[in-house]
Amino acid sequence: MDLVGTRDFTPADLLGYISSRDASKLNSKNYLGYLRFDLRKERRDLMHEFGWESYTAYYIANQISRADPGAGVLMADDSRKTIPDIISETNRKPAAVFITCMSSNFPTAVCAAIALNYAKIPVIIGGIHVSTSKDDIDTYVRKYILHPDIVSQVIGAGDSEVIKEVIEDLSEKNLKKNYEGKKYLENNVWGSKNVVLLPDMDTPSIKNIPVIGRWLNKCCKTNVIAPHLGCPYNCNFCSLGSLPKSARSFVIRGPEDFVNELKSHQENGVSLKNRHFLFLPDNLLFGGKKLEEIADRMINSSLKINYFAQVSVEIAYNEKLLNKLRLSGASGFMIGLESLDIRNLEFINKNVTKAIKRSGKTASEYYSALLKKIQIHGFWVFGSFIFGLPYDYFNSLHDHSGREVADFCIKNNICLQATSFVDLPGSKNFAESQANGNYLYGKKGTMDYLLSLPTTDFTESNRKVPMSLKESPLLVSYMLDYASLNVYANLPVFKNAFYNSINAWKSPTNKGYSSVRERLFDAFSAWWVQFAVSKIHSRHHKLLFGSRNGYRGLIERLYDWEKNPEVREIFWDYVEKYRCDLSAILSENYHYQG
Repeated sequence: MDLVGTRDFTPADLLGYISSRDASKLNSKNYLGYLRFDLRKERRDLMHEFGWESYTAYYIANQISRADPGAGVLMADDSRKTIPDIISETNRKPAAVFITCMSSNFPTAVCAAIALNYAKIPVIIGGIHVSTSKDDIDTYVRKYILHPDIVSQVIGAGDSEVIKEVIEDLSEKNLKKNYEGKKYLENNVWGSKNVVLLPDMDTPSIKNIPVIGRWLNKCCKTNVIAPHLGCPYNCNFCSLGSLPKSARSFVIRGPEDFVNELKSHQENGVSLKNRHFLFLPDNLLFGGKKLEEIADRMINSSLKINYFAQVSVEIAYNEKLLNKLRLSGASGFMIGLESLDIRNLEFINKNVTKAIKRSGKTASEYYSALLKKIQIHGFWVFGSFIFGLPYDYFNSLHDHSGREVADFCIKNNICLQATSFVDLPGSKNFAESQANGNYLYGKKGTMDYLLSLPTTDFTESNRKVPMSLKESPLLVSYMLDYASLNVYANLPVFKNAFYNSINAWKSPTNKGYSSVRERLFDAFSAWWVQFAVSKIHSRHHKLLFGSRNGYRGLIERLYDWEKNPEVREIFWDYVEKYRCDLSAILSENYHYQG
């Protein structure tokens, strides 16, 4: 983001920047050096701070293995095991490099593709960004490479048919420019023996949990798995909005296949490394009757797990399903509450808006009642809120929408996921902003657009901010920061931990009913996650928002870009604390830049 506005800048220059090398000297002999990215310039996202692996990358690796069982499929990232590490260790170039990316890390994918092209290594790029922004590979990659014929993109799903086609074309040295997949999730795409996984992520934030932090970091892991994917809705802010209905279709795995994958994690016994899971779909409730069948199979199996998933707040209406999910091992839910102002909920076309209006209650009152129904069944809740919506308010540093949200979360004993209102490429909002000029940093096709894609991690705005917030992106990020710091202060976290662990003890999972030991695990899972989330969010905000080692953090950068003199005066003291050197709280392996 610090490079936005740089004149005469190209994707090749970006590669030079993130590798700290002279891009003009890139060639087929030194390309590996350009793939060793300078991690001091990394904008690390929350998924990595939580230690969650990319299930998409794992899924595609298994698809490749199924298409070519004799091949070795080695997974790589930017730190644990890099592409240069693998090439150096094996002393050979790979037959191809497959990259899956979201919008937030698409600029990194661009840089990797350019460097690999100099070594004539084929690159196949897929993921939600290229599926919704089909021209970006031409604009930012093929235009700047010597061998555009060995760069391909997969639009839509990386299903078995399309991956098989890619593998066959690779063997014949005849890659197509574009491939298109249809089936987003298939059975039996897991557990391949020739897929070499990455080492477990280190989670420095969890080490800071009092007393047991180092033990948790060493012994605990959250595994990621997907029972179903797709979404029947077509929300204005969602990146799936530009895809045809066939590409957004809901698809669910066979219940037996899903439960078998879960069991595979525990085939050598149960430990804290294999009992905690994140279920991936945007809304678990879309599973319907199949979801109930999956839950029944989990209840009747030997599995001992605690999992969490995204759901809509409407789950509170279905007590039967709440009971069944709890018995199956569900421990917590991530719920998109978005705003406490009914006008904002109407603006984003939130599904629950009509029910709130019919109730005669405020959004805050309505949400509180539903959250209590969910929590008494033993679930902790991670509430997601959006800042920067049209009816958010800011009267002073201590009277604004961020404080209102923080007070709500603390009162209702829930964790907070604070996000900024962002236009995701592919969404209807994005298309409208591009058409009417409401984007902040650059029109699609420009370098500023590419450089600003990291904002799609939801930590800062990329669209014009409403008048009610003085048209200030800095103000939006301040409210987000304020809310997070207050919700994750020590006292609310301890309060949440005890409240949620008591509820979990009173309403155990199926295994917890018959075993005191398992019941204690249920309560422990609800207890420790409050501290883990607190430490992770606190660290992430400090390191993303703060400046260090000559690199501006998010807050200092937004302040320097702020044009409103009133806002600059209000935030002078606030910004000063983020100008300091934060190196004391950085581990030697993690470097951040806002």
